[in-house]
Amino acid sequence: MKIAIIHEQVIKGRPDSDDLLEEIEVVAGALDNLNLQYEAFAVFGTIRQLHELLLRLDEYSPDVIFNLVESHERGQRLFPAVGGLIELAGFAFTGCPYDAVMATTNKIIAKAMMRSAGIPTPDWHIYDGVTPHIKTGRTYIVKPSCEDASVGIEDASVFTDPLKLINSLPQTFALHKQPLLIEEFIEGREINVSIIERGELEVFPIAEIVFENWPLNKPQIVNYNAKWRPATLEYVNTPRQFNPEGVNIKAVRDIALCCWRLFGLRGYGRVDMRIDNSGNIYVIEVNANPCIAHESGYMSAAAEAGHTETDVIRMILEAAQNR
Repeated sequence: MKIAIIHEQVIKGRPDSDDLLEEIEVVAGALDNLNLQYEAFAVFGTIRQLHELLLRLDEYSPDVIFNLVESHERGQRLFPAVGGLIELAGFAFTGCPYDAVMATTNKIIAKAMMRSAGIPTPDWHIYDGVTPHIKTGRTYIVKPSCEDASVGIEDASVFTDPLKLINSLPQTFALHKQPLLIEEFIEGREINVSIIERGELEVFPIAEIVFENWPLNKPQIVNYNAKWRPATLEYVNTPRQFNPEGVNIKAVRDIALCCWRLFGLRGYGRVDMRIDNSGNIYVIEVNANPCIAHESGYMSAAAEAGHTETDVIRMILEAAQNR
């Protein structure tokens, strides 16, 4: 069996982009262990270059394309189109189909779909240049609507003062060049649910991000530092624990599986939640094709379930073939 690994170019100086090199390493290492032939193909942005990519893939004639494309040089909201092009060309590919990746990439679309389906998610507003009516007495977190990996999320993204929030919106909108999600901030616990398709769905052990020795009045969020800057307080003080006490594991699993079905996820995915101090569960984000680097949340949960990295890559490939 021949595998083509497709990925975007790494952006130098961006740790959230450098992580892609590790994902390629994970996939390539597993394919070596499985004695499978493979070749990596970098994705460029123009129509001509994408056409050339398809010609190269057609010449290579892979049995499965391992899709690691997570961004696009012309805007984050456009990267699902690369997977859509591969799907349209008729190649077998890993992970989620175009419509699932597109819907989950846009947080605003995803939340509207969840709200319509009765899946609990925090209340929200949208800023696209027009100021919404912000209710007083609530805490909000402002996020770029089409970014992932905590890009654009810092302590300063959390607001208790609606006037300060409103005054910040034009500058944040200009910085990220995309609509902003103004989401009601849920004080409480941060939960990740990782799922893999093995004929039936397997839910890995539930993970909680623990905010250890956290400074008073500092927002308990997994910001950009916590994800990507090892020398920071946020990175050091946010370990994971699995199957956390005091969490309704069945309810969390059931909601995660509802998200899987709603968005039509395939292969592998992760659902991020917050649980408030009364035990209410809220879905914050659904991640199609989540990061599978060595120490990623997804691979850590797989390891807790007893799976090696090679096991995970093999299962993802098998799901693509079975499709």
